[in-house]
Amino acid sequence: MTIEQKLGNLILHENAYFYSKDVSGYLSKSKVNQIFRSASEVKSGNYLLKIEPTNIEGGEEREAKFSLIVFKFEKKPSFIEEHIQGWEEWKLGFLCIIDYQDYLVIIRRNISNISDFLSDFEPIDYSVLTSIFSDNDSTFEKFTMNNISISSSAIRNKSLESLNLKESISGLGLQNYTLSNARIRHGENQVGLALNTSRINNLGEKKDVFAIFSWVNTMISLIDNCTPTEGFLNSFATPINFSQFHLVLKPNAILITLSKIYSDFEQSKIRRCFIQIDDKERNFDLLKFLRKFESYMEVVLDSGNSAIPNNSVSDLQIKVFPKSIRLQSKKLSKIFIEYENGFTTKILSAINYSNSFIVTFDQAEFIYTNRKLFKDSRLLGNIESLLKVFIPYSDLETVLNEKGTVTTASSGFTDNSIFGFTEKTFKDQFEFFVCDDLSREWADYIGLSETQVAFFHGKASDKIFSASAFQEVVGQALKNLGNILPTDDQWSLKENLWNQKYVNRANTQISRIRSGQNSSELIAYYKKIRTYPNLKKVIYLVINFISKSQLEINLRKLKNNETFRERNEVIQILWIISSLISSCGEANVEVYICCKP
Repeated sequence: MTIEQKLGNLILHENAYFYSKDVSGYLSKSKVNQIFRSASEVKSGNYLLKIEPTNIEGGEEREAKFSLIVFKFEKKPSFIEEHIQGWEEWKLGFLCIIDYQDYLVIIRRNISNISDFLSDFEPIDYSVLTSIFSDNDSTFEKFTMNNISISSSAIRNKSLESLNLKESISGLGLQNYTLSNARIRHGENQVGLALNTSRINNLGEKKDVFAIFSWVNTMISLIDNCTPTEGFLNSFATPINFSQFHLVLKPNAILITLSKIYSDFEQSKIRRCFIQIDDKERNFDLLKFLRKFESYMEVVLDSGNSAIPNNSVSDLQIKVFPKSIRLQSKKLSKIFIEYENGFTTKILSAINYSNSFIVTFDQAEFIYTNRKLFKDSRLLGNIESLLKVFIPYSDLETVLNEKGTVTTASSGFTDNSIFGFTEKTFKDQFEFFVCDDLSREWADYIGLSETQVAFFHGKASDKIFSASAFQEVVGQALKNLGNILPTDDQWSLKENLWNQKYVNRANTQISRIRSGQNSSELIAYYKKIRTYPNLKKVIYLVINFISKSQLEINLRKLKNNETFRERNEVIQILWIISSLISSCGEANVEVYICCKP
């Protein structure tokens, strides 16, 4: 079969990655071959098909060149431990580069190791991709959304699907999510968009490679001639140009999110993980390590570097580049992931490639995620609305700790504790009031009445405006949102516990049920009221380290871009508050924060 016949035998879906160039002009032949060598490191034997930069003949279509390789490679099956002769799996890799003066298009199958090359180009702007397929006749069938919340306990992503989501969901709250993937019906076509990687997938039958070239040309024309417009997709968080701000933004906190790596484990894409030191390999329990690593951490300036102090990786740093933010660590560079397709990469490269982190800055309205910078001007524009969730209590001025001093003789918690304050202030408002602290708790206290079910989460700290303490209590609240209306299989966890005395270092005389008779009556009551259609669900955070009046002063200083001692902590608290309100709003739960005046 001739080269022309082999080329004509290729059939593909209209599915490609689109990029723009900073500098106009074609890739050189040597550059193309360098990319081919990197992409085909795992190949066995010679290329099955290789075409170096060649002009695309297309009548009135704009000038472009294409380059293409097809190669064979083998891999060990995932269900065997050691290689056995004759038990190999064979796959074909395919890479096509379509090169315009100002754009680059990549079509690939079973290809790895080209991320460094692609980092030299810009994905097509979010506003352009969402505009070329979005008009009054478009229907939105599916969204995959990523939360920009910096709470480690928030729902990180979710997927929605309907005949037309524009008619099925409210635009309120969407500004707290970035849109990562969308399926849109546009005229007679269904189009899938991966907005993080600027991939366009025209859903339909496979076509020959020449028809693909024509489709790519049509997409480039749409992109080149697009004027971004406002529409329903602008309800989501909208990115801005990171390169315009990278010199003035200083990171102050980071949340590392590893859902992409977890997903690869779930789909059996990862064969093994190992540490490599001096050419020696040792298998490594990556999942156990990641569970300690995935948390919200402060970024501090240390000898000119933006360090991330943590208990897992002592040399972890953030580096800000003109187009992106990356994590760096010599220790993490020794940990590798080996995928089932034979591709091996450093764990740090995998985290940076998938951009598995969210970064906040010393300028409060900015946040970075999914390789994009977002600006939320409403954060500081809605100070009065944010402060509505704070309820000042003078009694919290004298609270010193969470539980006070309890002994074997204690029948209650002392007044100068968070627990004592919570009981004294709220217990009489409920038919049942139970202390659920410790032992797989849902909350420190649960209050039940005919009109509401309330969860109380308390936290004490001697550090004023402690972002870490606030993050901890907010995380506790968010991870238990689903327990406010328990399912029937959950009651067995609580029935015996709630009938017991409270134990915390000492076997006290404090009954867990602070109002009501016993756990059987409490659970029966809980089961009854959870079916009430107008039952209010409420979260109370009880804290002693934030003053509402001082928080308001500090937020106004932030708005005026003033410098003050607790600036970084207040920025982090601001984003945490916003995340908390957003998550509770989605769950139809009211939230209040009891604090100092």
